[in-house]
Amino acid sequence: MDILEIRGIALFFCAFLNLLLALFLWQRSKRRKDILWLSITALFSGLYAFFCGGVYFFWHPDSIVSVLWYRSTWLGVFMLPAFVLFTYYFVQEIKNVKLKAFFWYLGAGIIGCLALTTTLFLKSVHLSYPNISGIAGPLDSLGRLFIFFGVVVGLKNLFQDYFKSTGFRKLQIRYFVAGTVIYALAGTIFTAVIPLFAGESAYYDLLAYFSLIWMGLTTYAISRYRLMDIQFVIGRGTVYLLSFVSAIAIALLLLFLNSKLVQPIPINVAASLILIICILLYQPIFRFFEKFASKYFYYTFYSYQTVLTDLGKKLTQVLELDKLSSLIVSTLMGTMKLDRTVILLREPGDGEYQIQKNIGFREENGISLVKDNFLTIWLERTQKPLVYEELSLIIRDTTNKEEGEKLEILQANMKRIEAALCLPLFIEEKIVGMIVLGNKISGEPYSSQDIELLTTLSNQTSIALQNAKLYSEVKGFSKKLEREVEKATRELKEAYEELKKLDKAKSEFISIASHQLRTPLTAIKGYISMMREKIYGKPPEKMGKPLENIYTSNERLIKLVNDLLNVSRIESGKMEMNLEKLSMEEMITSAIEELRNTAKEKNIYLRWEKAEKALPKISVDREKIRQVIMNVVDNAIRYTEKGGVTVQIKNQKSKIKIIVKDTGAGLTKYELSKMFESFSRGAAGTRLYTEGVGLGLYVAKRFVEMHHGKIWAESKGKGKGSTFYIELPIK
Repeated sequence: MDILEIRGIALFFCAFLNLLLALFLWQRSKRRKDILWLSITALFSGLYAFFCGGVYFFWHPDSIVSVLWYRSTWLGVFMLPAFVLFTYYFVQEIKNVKLKAFFWYLGAGIIGCLALTTTLFLKSVHLSYPNISGIAGPLDSLGRLFIFFGVVVGLKNLFQDYFKSTGFRKLQIRYFVAGTVIYALAGTIFTAVIPLFAGESAYYDLLAYFSLIWMGLTTYAISRYRLMDIQFVIGRGTVYLLSFVSAIAIALLLLFLNSKLVQPIPINVAASLILIICILLYQPIFRFFEKFASKYFYYTFYSYQTVLTDLGKKLTQVLELDKLSSLIVSTLMGTMKLDRTVILLREPGDGEYQIQKNIGFREENGISLVKDNFLTIWLERTQKPLVYEELSLIIRDTTNKEEGEKLEILQANMKRIEAALCLPLFIEEKIVGMIVLGNKISGEPYSSQDIELLTTLSNQTSIALQNAKLYSEVKGFSKKLEREVEKATRELKEAYEELKKLDKAKSEFISIASHQLRTPLTAIKGYISMMREKIYGKPPEKMGKPLENIYTSNERLIKLVNDLLNVSRIESGKMEMNLEKLSMEEMITSAIEELRNTAKEKNIYLRWEKAEKALPKISVDREKIRQVIMNVVDNAIRYTEKGGVTVQIKNQKSKIKIIVKDTGAGLTKYELSKMFESFSRGAAGTRLYTEGVGLGLYVAKRFVEMHHGKIWAESKGKGKGSTFYIELPIK
């Protein structure tokens, strides 16, 4: 396809978009003459783009058809009077507007007819590839001046209205003027300046593309009324565009640098690497531009959202009505920079409003707005906030004369007390109150994002108010309940103190009993040992086994007494530490040797796997850590029927880890959770080792914790063995 045909198709597409805009505006132009004339402007803008497309798409040298297509572009001159009339209606300067319309369309009609039927505006058309140019006729300059004059008149109307307007109106005109200036400058350059100096027009078709910018901004600004939406769209679009352009620039730069290398990377490899780099960099670039652009485009929107979201969370936490209303008012005024705010609450019986919180409004002004029930009826019917800036449009569009008069009274009242927005508070679609907001200190209007967030806040506030009412109803019951709770708490405290006394008495009893038992048990152990060593002579042969049983039972009792004494000292805080630098390997070896006979008697193995490299000595209490090792290994031997026990030691960074693994009965999750509690034993413990009381592992845990270490157990379940881990810090 030739480049001329491609340009023709692009221009047809512009024409199609302009005609769509014209149709959209025409549908919204009922009782709105300004939008009606704007739709006519869009119509002729689309026709201009269509005829420009025809020039390129149907081009043929020395063809009268090409000349007619080119002459038809002059019909775009009818866009000018439509635009001028639109500005008159938009700024509400409609004095003698029909007479003005007659003269403007008379001028456009003369130019259009002469341009189509004579050579006064166009002599001929020729191709300067890829452009198609027209040779100007003798009246071409007058036609260009007519266009220029019309643009000046339209801009004058808009600028005059802009400088005398404030708030919403001023911001609305600002965006329309911005779009108009862009389009007017493009029209002046491409259809007036260049043809006047060059004697021919080679870039007239570019004006069609600029029409999209103008019509887009204008339509969006006028039809939606909320120009902050444009800020957001432009801002977000700018961020994406700048991010994309930056990524492309980085890619081109990397390709350029690659080409300057002594041995450039093959293009297929380089392209893949550059693509990956650009993908990784896109998000950081986007966040940078987003932060930068937010200052100018939508910073206020996002800060509002954050603050109001935080307020929504706080609303659920505040139940007192005074605090709730103060929170709402202070947040709204501080966030949106308002000059005044009042909260009005409606009585459930007579429907009268009362001022709950007021800042900035005079007392009588704050309540005067709702003296007439019309505002309440209107808000319940529309179920949305009422913005003062929109009242003029609502009044103009209403068909009910009586309603229009009431709206005018409401508008005058809002203007008198300087109220900018009425935010209704609903519960089950019935108004329970409203928040009346003043103007922003900056003079800017409320945006769509403001309205949306305020509506969300309204829903949350209504629920919070309902909660506050329920709170007041249950407050009396709460006081009674509080007294009952205080009584129960006092009784529990007394019971707790009694338990503390009993616990102290228990600890003292265990300590005293343990001390009293150790002396006779030690004496029994001494005498039995001497009898076993035949110091008193050789005992009868049949006494050998009973002596062994007595000795074993006495050892078990000594161990139990020591455990009880240790528990008593630990719980009373009287346990002392005697730290010294010791080798853990030597201590484990000693414990293994002492317990080896126990394992041998059960016909199971007891393996001791030392570390490959020598471990550093650590500061520990010899007796306590030895007892920890003895308790854990002895516990593993006791509960293992087949297989055996393996003891390992490892150096892990700043810790020494001791691992005791057995092939015994295993543990359930519940037993693991209770393993290191005092007087706690698993089901297997009560079956395999009936003499234990469940203190060994508890004492071991407390001793390890006194060394700032850690002890725990793991098991895959019943019958799958257990593994105990002891971690001690290297100091």
